[in-house]
This record gives sequence, C-alpha cells and structure tokens, in this order.
Amino acid sequence: MLPSFGSIGPFTFYSFGLMAAVAIVLAGIFLATDLRQRGYDPSSALEIMFAGGIGGFLGARIYYAVEHWGEPGEDLFSGSGLVWYGGVAGGLIAVILLTTWRRIPLGVMANMVAAPLALAYAIGRIGCQLAGDGDYGRATDLPWGMSYPEGTVPTMEIVHPTPVYETVAMLVVFWVLWRFRGRLTTPWSLFGLYLVLSGIERLLVEFVRATPVTFAGMTTAQVISVLFIIIGLPLVWRGITRNGAAPAHPA
Repeated sequence: MLPSFGSIGPFTFYSFGLMAAVAIVLAGIFLATDLRQRGYDPSSALEIMFAGGIGGFLGARIYYAVEHWGEPGEDLFSGSGLVWYGGVAGGLIAVILLTTWRRIPLGVMANMVAAPLALAYAIGRIGCQLAGDGDYGRATDLPWGMSYPEGTVPTMEIVHPTPVYETVAMLVVFWVLWRFRGRLTTPWSLFGLYLVLSGIERLLVEFVRATPVTFAGMTTAQVISVLFIIIGLPLVWRGITRNGAAPAHPA
C-alpha cells in the first residue's frame, strides 16, 4: 500500500488525491474529443470534469461525514471515507449547474459524460487501492486475496481486493460506452447504458464487500444500483428504438 508519496513542509501528497487528479485529466481528454466531434467547444471539457470531480468528492465526503458524525479522527478533506452514491449525487448536481450555464442540452451532455465518468471511476478506485481506505472486501482464501497492513484503514486479514475488481470492470464499461457513443445518440440513451452497466457492476461487487445489509437483504449501494438499472433500461430502449437527436460519429 502507498497511502501517500511523502510530504513537503505541511503538505502531504496523498496517492488518492493524485489518482483523482489523473482521473479528472484523462476523463477531460476523452470528453474534449466528444465535444469537438459534436460541434461544441472542447475547451470546456476540463472545467466540466473538474466540477464533477469536486462535486463528487464533496458529495461522497459529506454523506460519509453525516453517517459517521461524531466519530474520532474524521476529517472532511481526507482521502478515506467516500460514499459512492453521495459522490454520484454531488457530481451530478455540479455538472448540471455547469452544463446549464454553458447552454448545452442536458441529455446530450449526459451522453458525452457517460464514458468519461466510467473511466474516472476506474482510475479513482486505483487511488482507493493504493490508500487502502477500507473499500476492500470480505475475507477470502482466493490466490489473489491480499491484506492492507499499511492502509489508511489497515487490516492484516486476507480479503477481496474489491478496488481492483472495480477498476477492471469499469475499464470494460468505459470501453463499451466509448464504442457505443456514435450509436446511442438519442439524448440520455448512452447515459442510460452507463446507469445499467455501472449499476450491475456495483450490485455484483457488493456481494464480496464487507458492507452491512440495510434493506430487503441488500446493502444501500445495491438498492441504489437496482434503481440505476431500473432508470437506465428504458433510456437505453428509447435510444435503440428511436433515431438519435445528435448526429452519429465514428467510434
């Protein structure tokens, strides 16, 4: 594990923060490509991804802080303690506000951010793996199981490295979404596919994560995942059965 890369004076360079920055930059590059191909100003890509990253981080931390209010050692701006669905909500609000200001149709922007969101999530999970921030899974005797003795939330137990699972899965999701961006062009349709695929990914990985059950035998993340799938499926179906509002472009 490598929670940090060292310090210079009062400043500590956390591995999670570095990967978050890499995620924003790489996602911004792919978003800029899509913006340019659709006839929009590509220079707005980084500010959109930056707004989504900051909004997502704050949403994830605020949700976690509310859940763990009063516990010792809590710091709003630390690299550990991030709640996935809080991040989705915070990032979505930030992107909606910026997209409205930029006067880009929300359904079109939703399609354009689908693949970059999957890529950013995959890279962000590398940061979770390096930090050992408690996102790992249950105990396992599988040959790729590992411990996190020097993690931010350490454990000597051999557990499922679920951040690795999520990175691999979401890279596949990113590839699928990037390939389909010229086919599912109806507003919201590609974003619907993102909801379905990311919902399935998180639904499955929760079965090996050490997360408490909260409703109907499911974790909170699984409940949200099911909602993602339910919302996403009709959006994808609408995109398949209707001609796209935006012109298709090569994948």
